Amino acid sequence: MSPSPPPPSLPVSASQAAVGAAPASPQSVDLTNWFLDAKRSLASVALLARAHSLVDSARGALQEAAIISSKCLFLRNALQDQLLVVIRVNRMMHSVREASKSDFEKIVADLDNADARLNQTLGVLRKSVVHPAFNPPSNPEGEESTPTATKPRTLHDFVDDEGIENLKSRLRHLIDQVQRALALQESHDALLTSLTEFDGDISELGAATNSLAEYASNNAQGGRITSESIKPQIHALEAQAMEMAGLLEALTQHYDRCCEALKQSEPTTNRNQEGGMMGMAESMSSEEKQEMYRVLEKDALEVDDVVTELKERYNDMENIQSHVLGQLEELNILRHHTYGTFALFEQFQTNLGSYVERMREFETQQEGYARGMEDRLDELWQLGEFYEGFIGAYDAMVIEVGRRKGVSVRMETIIRDAMKKIQVLYDDDLADREAFKEEQGHLLPVDIWPGVTDPPIRYSAAKDTNGASELPGISKEVIEQALARQQQQGKGGM
Repeated sequence: MSPSPPPPSLPVSASQAAVGAAPASPQSVDLTNWFLDAKRSLASVALLARAHSLVDSARGALQEAAIISSKCLFLRNALQDQLLVVIRVNRMMHSVREASKSDFEKIVADLDNADARLNQTLGVLRKSVVHPAFNPPSNPEGEESTPTATKPRTLHDFVDDEGIENLKSRLRHLIDQVQRALALQESHDALLTSLTEFDGDISELGAATNSLAEYASNNAQGGRITSESIKPQIHALEAQAMEMAGLLEALTQHYDRCCEALKQSEPTTNRNQEGGMMGMAESMSSEEKQEMYRVLEKDALEVDDVVTELKERYNDMENIQSHVLGQLEELNILRHHTYGTFALFEQFQTNLGSYVERMREFETQQEGYARGMEDRLDELWQLGEFYEGFIGAYDAMVIEVGRRKGVSVRMETIIRDAMKKIQVLYDDDLADREAFKEEQGHLLPVDIWPGVTDPPIRYSAAKDTNGASELPGISKEVIEQALARQQQQGKGGM
């Protein structure tokens, strides 16, 4: 339906037919029908009002959908991140438990090694016979000897067996205690229960998160509605409303032209009587009226199509709105699921606190066991090192005897040489004094020097033990064996 130039006057009007001034012409009948059809078509203005309401309603629904979508997307991403953190915490707790078992097994292995080392050292002590020269004097007061006194002594005789057995007993008790604790933990301890519950919570949270993501991907455009994605739908609604407004405007113009044509078809006198000078319409030429009639005839054929198109466009808008409302409903369901999953995570926060607390209790308990076993381990190593040092010290003592013997021999040699020289000097001095007495003694008065006839002074060197005992009688071969063992120990062997 197209606009037309000012309508020409028609030869016959509907008012003339009504008053019977002349018989009705075909043009008059057509014009009346066109007018009535145009008037009825204007009832479509209600569709336009409803169309504008649809636009406003759909725009609000789409904006609400975009907000809900953004919130749900943010929460889904946050929940997914939280789930990853929870999984890492769960793995860490499992790792701590497994590491605790590994640490215990390692400490037990270290204890076994330290115990084996100590036993090996004690075995060496049992085989290391103390040289008889180091034995104290037997029967100092003439007592009878006993089998025990005559039995060869070993380095092990100087070991505190009671202290070693006490240490090993405490160690075995501690190991048994930890093993019982670990055996208990394998079946029904609090940590294992916590980890089992923790694993169940993760499975539940993971299933809820996956279900939420699956629902979001299968509904409401994947749960991703943004301000950009809603623009095409809003533009489509607005475009339909604008087209409807244009169609309604065309119907209105057609109705106005029908009214004008009816006025032009009335006699001039009637128009003057009804409207006076103010209501008088500008008269048209016959050619203008024919042109207006031709346009009205053409537009009248399109009135029904225009009304049908208005209804179709309105139906399209309703379909778009139904689609939008469907999306909004799906998003509301998605929001409900999202909030439900979020509530699961909030409930899990309480459970997580108890899991972490039980893990701390477990770590505290294991640290106590570890400290106790490490202390016993240190004692074992120190005891082993002490007795290894005892073996080395015995060899060093044998070597020290040899050194002292060497010094004593050198001192005696020096004394003998000195005494020989002193004796030679004494003999020479004595001979010289005798010769002096023979030559000069009869000439000197006796009281001139009473000591003129004294013999030479004698010197003596006596060994002063200073309360010390005699050095043990150890052969050179025994000393060389001790030196060899000491050198071997210095290279890393026992």
